Amino acid sequence: MDRRIFHGNISPTEVARALEAEFNQGNTQTQMIGESNNLTVQIASSQWSHSGGKTALTVNIQKVEDGIMVELGQQQMLGVAASLGQTAIAAMINPLNLLSRLDDIAQDVSNLQLNDKVWQVIARVAGEAGANQQLSERLSA
Repeated sequence: MDRRIFHGNISPTEVARALEAEFNQGNTQTQMIGESNNLTVQIASSQWSHSGGKTALTVNIQKVEDGIMVELGQQQMLGVAASLGQTAIAAMINPLNLLSRLDDIAQDVSNLQLNDKVWQVIARVAGEAGANQQLSERLSA
């Protein structure tokens, strides 16, 4: 579990809404649960996705003194691994099969980058709110 604390004037709701806006489209869907000081955003492959393997990731956002704490759970990768394995087998049988799997490969690569994309969205929102990972003056004194 990857955990980061952002100090500053930022709320869990701001981050959760940004994640929802970024990932509740295309091949991913989101679900937000919890209350304003402790939210969980679940990001998963859309049930209507026609390419790539299935994946899911849970993001917990909790209000802490002088900021928020964000925790990313372990990303579910079995569906992505199965899709990549299917692509490898198809390519061994006939390399031209790769042409029919290009959209699956692209989606699998995108799914493998989900953690990084989530942290980028969180860092962007924190930066816009003037929050960062350095301790506030009050806490460092």
